[in-house]
Amino acid sequence: QRNAGGAAAVTETRSFSEPFQVGATLKRAFFTFLANFVSFNLLGLLISIPGLLLIVLVFFALGIGIFSLLPADGTAETELPDFGFIHFLGVLGIIALGFSIQYLLAAVIVHGTLQHLRGNKPRILDSLLAGLRRFVPVVLVSFVLGILFVVGWMLFVIPGIIFALMFCVAVPVVMVEQRGVFASLSRSRELTRGQRWRILGLFLLAIALTSIALFVVMIPIEVLTFMLPELLIVRVLVQLAMQLFMIVFFAVLLGVIYHDLRVAKEGISTAQIAAVFD
Repeated sequence: QRNAGGAAAVTETRSFSEPFQVGATLKRAFFTFLANFVSFNLLGLLISIPGLLLIVLVFFALGIGIFSLLPADGTAETELPDFGFIHFLGVLGIIALGFSIQYLLAAVIVHGTLQHLRGNKPRILDSLLAGLRRFVPVVLVSFVLGILFVVGWMLFVIPGIIFALMFCVAVPVVMVEQRGVFASLSRSRELTRGQRWRILGLFLLAIALTSIALFVVMIPIEVLTFMLPELLIVRVLVQLAMQLFMIVFFAVLLGVIYHDLRVAKEGISTAQIAAVFD
């Protein structure tokens, strides 16, 4: 089938009967990312830059608060009774902002990913508006997930990995099924049940491949900046770009995982999954 623009809608009515497949999911995520490289990464910039500026402002405000408590001569002999509390709130705020930015980006990219899998050309404005419409539940889910991950990592790492696998498609559930926070977490746990080893293998494989890509790109840049230190800014910009690409790719991967889990478990078509955005 083809959409109005002539692009092949290869997944419009497809449904799976075979189990969730690591290789097929990774391949689908990779080609979805490449097919929408410009638009998806532009979305990443549109969301990340304002968020990063906000984080810088929090740092700046925190710094002003700390420096205002210091004595005029710059020494640290004066007691700073409120420093610990201010610092704690500032760090919590920065962590919360970071999680919110990443999960909002994931939500926006999920919309574009499902449109692509359906055979439509993702539109930047449509995806951005779809994510903003679900901004509050996405932020609330990111807050709950952040707490779970921190607690899990404090409990000797393994519980944190289990939580990450169990709730990895909570944001796609929020976007597509428009459920509440805890209903989305429960739904994610249901969808990933019986597939978490495969999902773990998928993430490990994706991390390995993206790390290799990062290594291949950065080694020549490192050599170049070692020989020409004045090009340090180039290295910084390339590092930032690569980080953005990786964040966007993993957001695509989450959307494809959600799609493939539903199709494999429920026999539902891509068109039915994405119909909520019509």
